[in-house]
Amino acid sequence: MPLLNQGTRYVIDTLKSRINEVVFGFGGTLASQDDTGAAQPAIVVTPIVRVIDDHSLSVEAKVPLSTTFTSPLKEVVLQYKNPSDSTDTTAIARYTYDSITKSNNNEIVFSAIIEVRP
Repeated sequence: MPLLNQGTRYVIDTLKSRINEVVFGFGGTLASQDDTGAAQPAIVVTPIVRVIDDHSLSVEAKVPLSTTFTSPLKEVVLQYKNPSDSTDTTAIARYTYDSITKSNNNEIVFSAIIEVRP
């Protein structure tokens, strides 16, 4: 049974309203659909989430120049955190990448496109 166009847009709008944190972390284990969140969180940033069209949205998050770590970053998690209940957190997507050493000489910008197919 195909998802109707208005159903696809509903999913996009729901994701836009729910993705309110991006967690960068030190965990480098391979990402899978069974992940429950960041393995080793380093920093949480507030993303910019934009609807592109009825089927896709973009998520962008930056780790600023002023932030430094002694260990390299290796993972990023898109998640929802309930503003009124800090224990209510839902990881939506997790991605691992080759390690990046974050110093005050570089800024990390994470960008993702999420597409919902009918």
